[in-house]
Amino acid sequence: MGLLDIFSSGSEERKSHIKNLISVAMADGHLAEEEWALLTRVAQRLRMSSEEIQNIKNNPADIQFVVPKKYKEKIQQVNDLVALMMVDGDIDQSELELCKKIALKLDLLPRVVNDLVNKAYYRFNDN
Repeated sequence: MGLLDIFSSGSEERKSHIKNLISVAMADGHLAEEEWALLTRVAQRLRMSSEEIQNIKNNPADIQFVVPKKYKEKIQQVNDLVALMMVDGDIDQSELELCKKIALKLDLLPRVVNDLVNKAYYRFNDN
């Protein structure tokens, strides 16, 4: 199942997801180059333009939070959030807490975030 299949439910869900990613990226007070690059790649896979990302970043209040109906979509969103949080090599506490809050809003336990971080950590250290 591809990323577009997971986000097949529409543009509002995709915009909500990008808004959440931007929020996590900015939670530590700055947007790292690596975070922007990953955010752009995710948005491109969702068939969103750089202009759309910039518009969401500049006008976050215009985008409503949308909870995906499918469990796989929720997990994909949390996966993306954790990847974005970790991409700059620094897991900031504010980013981690925001990821957990978003997981809760997605009707997932915050432990899912911890599990994904641990999984990534062990995968990285095994290589």
